[in-house]
Amino acid sequence: MKVVNRLKTKPVKPGVDIDQSEGVAIAAFTFLAGEPEYFSRFAGVTGIDLSDIAEIAGSREFLTAVLEYMLSDESLLLAFCENNNQQPEIVNTAHMVLGGHDAFN
Repeated sequence: MKVVNRLKTKPVKPGVDIDQSEGVAIAAFTFLAGEPEYFSRFAGVTGIDLSDIAEIAGSREFLTAVLEYMLSDESLLLAFCENNNQQPEIVNTAHMVLGGHDAFN
């Protein structure tokens, strides 16, 4: 089953900033939300209550958690990257940027 992502992002190059990192995370969340099986597992693993999603979805902590979850499952990560024309390293870099880490040290 092919997941169709309505939110297409431009490929991001190393040296991504906060806005680009948030864009990667939003695309990752959209990807998860577009597939009930993926989304259900994400909600179960993270313990996020579905009724709280609208309130927390834009927070940096939530977006960081989305990318962390994505990075924890290689097959999911690769499916997302293929669907969004991204490299897995960009997801890792975006995760580090949103988490407040210097991605290049």
